[in-house]
Amino acid sequence: MKHKRVLSPVSDLSSLRLKLNSSRTRKAPVLNAKCFKSPLPYKESSVETVSRYRSATQQSSPKNDIKFSVIEDSNAARYNAFGIQMIPSSLRERLFSQPSPQLSADVKKKCDDQLKEHGLNQGQRQVSRSIDITLPESMSNLPEFFSEIAEEQLNPYRYFIQQLVDTEVFPNLPSEWSRVPGWTKYEKNGPVSVSHPQCSSLVFDVEVCIHNGNNLPALAVAVSPDFVYSWVSPAVDKPWLYNRAPSTEFLIPLGNEPKIVVGHHIMYDRARISEEYQEGRSSLRFLDTQSLHVCVSGLENTQKGQWRGANAGNEKLNKDWMKVGSPNSLADVHKLYCDKDLDKTTRDIFVTGTHSDVQAQFQSLTTYCANDVIATFNVLKSVWELYNERFPSPVTLAGMFEMASCFIPTNKNWQRYIDESDRKFFSMQKEIQHVLSNLADETLLKYHLDKSKTESDPWMSQLDWSTKKILGVRNKKLSKKLQAEEDARQKKELENPAPASINDAIDTVCNKTPEKPKHYLGAPEWYRTLCCKANSYHDISWTRSPSEISLSTAIAPMLLRLSCHGYTLYRTHHHGWGFLEPKSEESIKVDLKLVKSLFPKVTVLDPISDIIDDEHIVADKELVQEVYSDHIKNLESQINLISKIDDPPCLFIQHNFKKLSLNASHVGNVGSPLGKGFTDSIETGVISSSGGWEAEQVLTLGTGLTSWRNTRSRILSQFVVELKQSDFVSKEAMDKASQDKLSAILPQVVPAGTITRRATETLWLTASNVRPDRVGSEFKGVITPYPGYCFVGADVDSQELWIASLIGDGDLGEHGATPLGWMALQGNKADGTDMHSKTAAQLSQGKPGLVSRNQAKAFNYARIYGSGKGLAVSMLKDCCKELSEEEVKESIDKMFASTKGIEVHPLTNLGKRQALFHGLCVEELPSNDIANLCALSGYTKYQLSLARKSRYSGGSESAMFNKLEEIARSAQPTTPFLECRITRTLEPEVIQKSYQLNSRINWVVQSSAVDFLHLLLVTMKWLMKEYDIPGRFALSIHDEVRFHVPIEYKYEAALALQIANLLTRAFFSGRLGIHDLPNNVAFFSGVDIDRSLRKSVKHECITPSNPHGLSVSYGIEPGEELDIFTLLERANVLKARKKD
Repeated sequence: MKHKRVLSPVSDLSSLRLKLNSSRTRKAPVLNAKCFKSPLPYKESSVETVSRYRSATQQSSPKNDIKFSVIEDSNAARYNAFGIQMIPSSLRERLFSQPSPQLSADVKKKCDDQLKEHGLNQGQRQVSRSIDITLPESMSNLPEFFSEIAEEQLNPYRYFIQQLVDTEVFPNLPSEWSRVPGWTKYEKNGPVSVSHPQCSSLVFDVEVCIHNGNNLPALAVAVSPDFVYSWVSPAVDKPWLYNRAPSTEFLIPLGNEPKIVVGHHIMYDRARISEEYQEGRSSLRFLDTQSLHVCVSGLENTQKGQWRGANAGNEKLNKDWMKVGSPNSLADVHKLYCDKDLDKTTRDIFVTGTHSDVQAQFQSLTTYCANDVIATFNVLKSVWELYNERFPSPVTLAGMFEMASCFIPTNKNWQRYIDESDRKFFSMQKEIQHVLSNLADETLLKYHLDKSKTESDPWMSQLDWSTKKILGVRNKKLSKKLQAEEDARQKKELENPAPASINDAIDTVCNKTPEKPKHYLGAPEWYRTLCCKANSYHDISWTRSPSEISLSTAIAPMLLRLSCHGYTLYRTHHHGWGFLEPKSEESIKVDLKLVKSLFPKVTVLDPISDIIDDEHIVADKELVQEVYSDHIKNLESQINLISKIDDPPCLFIQHNFKKLSLNASHVGNVGSPLGKGFTDSIETGVISSSGGWEAEQVLTLGTGLTSWRNTRSRILSQFVVELKQSDFVSKEAMDKASQDKLSAILPQVVPAGTITRRATETLWLTASNVRPDRVGSEFKGVITPYPGYCFVGADVDSQELWIASLIGDGDLGEHGATPLGWMALQGNKADGTDMHSKTAAQLSQGKPGLVSRNQAKAFNYARIYGSGKGLAVSMLKDCCKELSEEEVKESIDKMFASTKGIEVHPLTNLGKRQALFHGLCVEELPSNDIANLCALSGYTKYQLSLARKSRYSGGSESAMFNKLEEIARSAQPTTPFLECRITRTLEPEVIQKSYQLNSRINWVVQSSAVDFLHLLLVTMKWLMKEYDIPGRFALSIHDEVRFHVPIEYKYEAALALQIANLLTRAFFSGRLGIHDLPNNVAFFSGVDIDRSLRKSVKHECITPSNPHGLSVSYGIEPGEELDIFTLLERANVLKARKKD
């Protein structure tokens, strides 16, 4: 197939970058007229211009179908030098224009030795069937193919962007804004009502009155190179319209001709555009200046904190990178690129004001919106040039356009799911409150029966048992003498109660003050805080039980008698929650006589045990401060000083106070051990209760509420737009639009929300998978396609692990040449040769099952993303409580030596001579050996070695880490695949090479994964168009992709997805100089065809709020997961689109 080129031909990405740079004549890159088949002058609202331009840039259809065939003959299987089965030779020749270079004998032997050292490649070979495909001729040069199809998808939109950027001055804003509902165009002769902006490029912003609660747009402003437009909702002057459910009639029309719409966080505005809710994808494309900024000058998480500190006045935090980066808000971004402040105070009216405020201040609010549009335009003019310089491949921009087209169909199931989750949540919450109330009553009853228990019980002793002083009501008719006797009698009764129950005890107190309840004045302070106050005894809503208690109250962990690792949990003012862990026997040897002589007024207590003994010393604060500095220095290694545990401060002789932490990097105080961050600790028994079955029941119910408690507000805030029959094309959807309440959600995704260019979103891209004990966690499962449609999608198998291993193999020129690459391709769980099984075995130290394979995954991915030994030690401590500190450190050291390898430094010529003098013929040495050589020779490490240069050696992942660090430390770190550059704030020009090295290593892998996603989406879009497969992109969640496709085209869409994966993997391999592809990664292990957005096609998503499963409760039957061979039994050809 030969395509008509839109741009002049480029053979690779580097030449594309040169052509873009050479065409730059102004601030932003200007596309030369010769680049286009038929350059046309821009004319506002010229439909003929757009139509002619589209026909001029339209490419021809492919000449041949894509046909699949299965190769059953195992003798025809082809293997590389390391026993990895490769794709058939015929398919390799169609995908790669040149053969892979042969490995030299020395390199082959070195690789074999490394594999053997790690117990790999022992002669076993996996044999599987192969697939041969007849591909169009254009796919034989993949770099050029991807550039061409991406350019095809970008045109005419990139042309429109360039016209917008080339605009020197925007039209003036009107002196007065029209309040006529709908669109108004401001011409020289005055305002004119129009159906929609008649232009091909515009900068756009929408304002929403949050107080109304339905997220409908109130007003909007759009500016094109020639005209200013404003849109006003009819509900501004008719506020009762806000009471209606959102539907397309209340949204903003922009027209369905090709148009580029630019905005800051444009996906928020896109959700208010009516054309985006149509059954098929519209002709609008959305460019997000926030995403462009994040790609070019975004901040890493640590930098965000430093930036805030510097702007708060801390001059010590001022860094060079702050001159080229900023946070992502429009005000900050405008300040960075335009060096002007942007006034955002008016925005508060849309957040806290009512429709009356919008009516009263309509003119100023519309001007505020217009100023944001102008600011966004100024940002675009500055950032567009930088973006094109740093991201030369058209695939990157085309992929961002696809990510900005997310679409989630919904129906009546959505509201039903919310109602069921709410009902179950409040039911379980009420049950928790009832159990906690009973525990509070029981605890108070024990106090009344035996006060001594409060002093010896480690949980009850933490409660405030003080009471308010109570005097009886004075009776004016009684004499002073009789009144004194009555007061004494009442006091005696309160001091020595003998109630039959706790309620009788409280009633005894309250009945002494009949005029007004004294809010449990006779009860302990902790109990009184849990009880609601009553205005009078006739208040029917008042209850005597402690109704103000929940899992979030500070007293709940004490009533539940919680422990961490078996040690009582304590709550302190300065350190939050923690526990006292006994010291080792060697550190407990303390001279108690010396301590008592230094602290003569000390009381000796131990809050850990139920019996008072001589282990815990409580001292006066001033006494500790006075004596500690002069006399206790010799006890510093034996006594751990805690600044404040309630009052007074404490010295723990036999225990260390350990703060609870959410993770290894968390340093702040913990608000509650029952919070969402400790759900896993509760489930695994790290945090447990000794309060009996009722307390255990509370913990179980509490963990079940975490998912809905955390996501409920985000789920309720989803902008769900109801659709009507006129919004659909297919008859089946039109017939059921009203009956099933068909609707849609446009996720407000930021296409490049992090510096790795990963998309971000508050709900769909962040929520965890369904859990059987979590209320509301099934929300993805209840999402179903429209009638007559299905979801077609797949998970990219171990995407980032494969990319990382491929980068390591790339230096050697063959798949599986490194131990990591071989394990990723050939290792399997059965014989323990896969990466995760080997790590689990290493960490288990010969004790099978000590660390599971699933737990080992966390260690592997954390290490690949750049985490060090500190985090690994903390993770292993959490996994294996029975291991000592020394065993944990030893295990982690061995794991890092076996995986990442040992850090070695190259020797200088002097260093080599000194090493040879001492009997070592080497060119590099580990740090420890260099130190020994320095001691022997008398030279410094800087004289003997290149101390600031290092590499890893001897580990299964050493080659990968060496290559990742090489990229991360380079002058301009770029991804090896689409040559995307890192944000300016992390380039060596503005930071030290070692600064945030882990973040830069992580960036290489994660950003390469985004390259993979963009290639996959761009290829899928091209295949669906060229082979007449209706449908649209729905959502991408991490390494999952889902498409909304008519049922009759489901198998063709699945085949297209398999081809997209094949082409993307082949491109990745070719970019690293390996012109071949392993058979087992050429295709997805399975493509899902389902009527639900769930993770697995057969998962019933049973939860407390969905106890009967999806099939019974929602009528969603199991889908089908098809591997490539099963899929080919249903369809084995993609037919080319017929020419018109």
